[in-house]
Amino acid sequence: MVIPEEYQDLLLGKNIAHVATINPDGSPQVTPMWVDYNKQKNEILVNTATGRKKARNMKIGSKVALSIPDSSNPYRYIGIQGEITEVTQEGALEHIDSLAMKYMGKEKYPLPEGEIRMLIKIKPDFTHTIG
Repeated sequence: MVIPEEYQDLLLGKNIAHVATINPDGSPQVTPMWVDYNKQKNEILVNTATGRKKARNMKIGSKVALSIPDSSNPYRYIGIQGEITEVTQEGALEHIDSLAMKYMGKEKYPLPEGEIRMLIKIKPDFTHTIG
């Protein structure tokens, strides 16, 4: 499932994604996260630190859902269901720095000492849109 062209701006812009994962007991867990999109590979990219609940839930093959409202019009949004295809530390620091530039206007993410970052890639399986 390719993200509709007219909604790709929600992933590429400064909008916050609400990312839902599934806890080991089957209950849902939702976190607001920075989000990115690789148009060429049709991959949604998120970044988190090891040890966090969402990080523990995000394994290859895990299902996730994202809701990304337009920050200038909350009645326009995209909802995405997908599957995690990769979880890696490779490129994670560079990616969080690029997200810091996008969301904070800073060249470097203020990384706490000892924090290990993870880059998570998501393949969209289904989308729905409004607005």
